[in-house]
Amino acid sequence: MFKLIWGFTGTGYLIKESIDLMKELQEEFKTEVDITVILSKEGTAVVKWYKQWNYLTETIKKVKTEQTPNLPFYAGSLQLGKYDLFIVCPVSANSVAKIVYGIADTLITNCVAQAIKGGVTAYLFPSDQWVEPIVTTKPDGSPLILKVRDIEIKNVKILRKMEGIDVLSKFEDVKSLIYQKIKEKGI
Repeated sequence: MFKLIWGFTGTGYLIKESIDLMKELQEEFKTEVDITVILSKEGTAVVKWYKQWNYLTETIKKVKTEQTPNLPFYAGSLQLGKYDLFIVCPVSANSVAKIVYGIADTLITNCVAQAIKGGVTAYLFPSDQWVEPIVTTKPDGSPLILKVRDIEIKNVKILRKMEGIDVLSKFEDVKSLIYQKIKEKGI
């Protein structure tokens, strides 16, 4: 069995596409892939704001929302290598800044910090990583163009150099990585 832990933070960027990918994995691999989704408080708020909560919880059976930075307690399991892959997709600019500056005060930022301390790579897909504006959607499905600030670009550059973190540049890289790791596991 391949165990994947997938984190969400407070950005609406590619939420539906992320859940679509989880659904694809569930349908293709059935019981061979076990997905746990963990959400920061803001991640939960944004998923609900975008009206994707029901879709997420109908697709994935294990969906856990932050109560405190240590509850539910996944940091220990990550440190001990109990998961085959730890992805945070999407990662908000706020969470990127916290990770870059060592602030581990949410479930996701704490899990990233503790995973790295345990020698486990955290794979992150930041929403705000390129100079070009990002095109995302409003909760009603209409397009929304967002400018990426200089500080966000700076923080992602720092993030790319951090030990224990692998920054994924495109959403397609998330899918490729998951399939590669599943194949490496022999599934």
